[in-house]
Parts: sequence; structure tokens; C-alpha cells
Amino acid sequence: MPFTSPPLQRAFAAVVYVSEGRRTAVLDVIERVAREATAPRRPVALVNVFRDAEYNRTGFTLAGRDVDDVRRAALDVAQVSLREVDMRAHDATHPRVGVVDHVSCHALAGERAGAAKLAKSIGEGLGTLGVPVKLYGDAASDGIGLDEIRRRSGYFSGAAGGRWTGEFAVERGFAFDYGPSDVPEREGFGMVGAVPWVCNYNVPLAFTFADEGLDAETRMTRAMAFGRAVAKRVSARGGGLPSVQSMALPHGGKVEVACNLLDVDASSTADVQRATAAAVAETDALKILGAGASAMVEDGYVTNQTPESIIRAIDAIDAR
Repeated sequence: MPFTSPPLQRAFAAVVYVSEGRRTAVLDVIERVAREATAPRRPVALVNVFRDAEYNRTGFTLAGRDVDDVRRAALDVAQVSLREVDMRAHDATHPRVGVVDHVSCHALAGERAGAAKLAKSIGEGLGTLGVPVKLYGDAASDGIGLDEIRRRSGYFSGAAGGRWTGEFAVERGFAFDYGPSDVPEREGFGMVGAVPWVCNYNVPLAFTFADEGLDAETRMTRAMAFGRAVAKRVSARGGGLPSVQSMALPHGGKVEVACNLLDVDASSTADVQRATAAAVAETDALKILGAGASAMVEDGYVTNQTPESIIRAIDAIDAR
């Protein structure tokens, strides 16, 4: 039976993705600010912090009943992140376009218009901090999707050997909604939008190679080619699962099929796991990986809480 929150209750979440996942001292400073913004007697909860050193990226999930309260907490996190992180020195295996790379806003209970208001207010705040901002989803006047912005902003380019080293290239005519019109090298820019809750689910692929003469770079190049073929089969765009976006990323010597589940009722994590296994079986390992090589599908994992658990965290604030 689907989860329903109490009538007339509102619940909003903002997931702030920061391009830092390795420097513990810096992350501790950012997380301390996030916790201060959600301290006792504050009407916002810090419900999740997901640090990923390999991707050099951390997601901070903030939630509350009131749009303005969540906005303030998100901008507190953004401001300290912009102070502590420099895109010119950033290196990662996850694509990104800025220090505060992405903020996704969600109405977990209540009208979707509230999430759009939250996204616009966060975008405006980032703009005043000197960050160019592109809105997407319900917050954008043209309803442009996040995937389209990423394709047009150099999000998937600028990689050498599966690593992103600070380069990004915005298409001619790409207009920002807030902030400066030119992208500053230190801060980069941010994508801020309002959409229904998105489940992030990553499925690792492990590889073995029979040819012991292959160097690590060649192995990863072949593994990434195989992973991209698998990710394409899994994604809706490639004819796979409905409401699933996916891409292949190197992660700790393996390749992950990183998926956004836009509608878990249409495609669940179990569906993605099965589809990934099927795609691996259907992809020509001999042609892509070489003789005697193989790929093994490992158990996937989610990177955030569920809407139900987030609402329970908000309820706990109400009970204080």
C-alpha cells in the first residue's frame, strides 16, 4: 500500500551536491555548517550526508515543512562550499560543472509548486553568491530537463581516461536564469531544479582480464566501453527501463552503472538490478573486453534516504 503523509502537511527536501568528497577537513567544515543549520530548535533536518571519495562528491539532504527554512539551510551549505572548494583544482571520476554542482528540490508532501518555489529561491540565492544558475524541471519556464542541460553544458565532456579535471564548455546561446552570464573558473555553475523524488541507484561491475599484459589504463578503457554499452541498454533513452537515466562511471577500479530512477513505481531498484544483469549477459564481452575477459554484476546500492524516512525525520522535528 503506498505511503501517504498526514493531510494538509507539507514536506520539502533539497539535495545539495557539492564537488568535494576527499578532503576530510573541508567536508567536516561543510557538514558542521549543515548541522548548525539544522540544529535543535531549527525547523530543518539534515537527513543524509553521502560522501564519495572516488567521485569526489558529497550529497547533503535537507528537509523541512517550510520552503524558506529549507532554502536558508541549503544556501548556508552552498556558501561555505563555495569558500572551501576551487573547481580549478578539482579532479574526479564523476562529471560536474561547479562547486555547488546540482541542487534537486522535491515536494514529498504537498503541492509540487512548493518545490518549484524552493528551487527558484535557492537559484536566486546562488546567483547573488556569484554562481550562474540554470533552472530545470518545474522551476524552469520552458520545463527543460536536467539531462538536456547536462548535454548542452559540457557535463559529459572534458574527461580524459574517465577523469574530469575542471573543464566544462557551455554551448553557444546557453542562457542562465540567475547570476553572471559568464562561468567563473573557480565556482563553475549550478543546476537547480524541481522534480518528483529521484532515487539514485548504482550497480557496480567488476572485471577480470585473461591477458596479464594489459596495463591498468587499457583495462579501464575497455571496462568503460563495456559499461557504457550496458548503461545504454538499461536506460529509457536506449530502449531499456521506463523512467530510468543511466551512465557508466569508473569507481575504485570498477565501473558503476549509475542510475536515476525518476519514477520508482515505473522502474524499481530491483528492476534496475535485473536489467543490468540482463544487459551484461547480452553485451559482447569478447568484442569489447577481449578474449577470456568477463564482467560480474555486483549488488547495487542507493545513495539517499526514501521519501518515507525523510518525512519521518521531519515529523521528529515537529515532535520536539
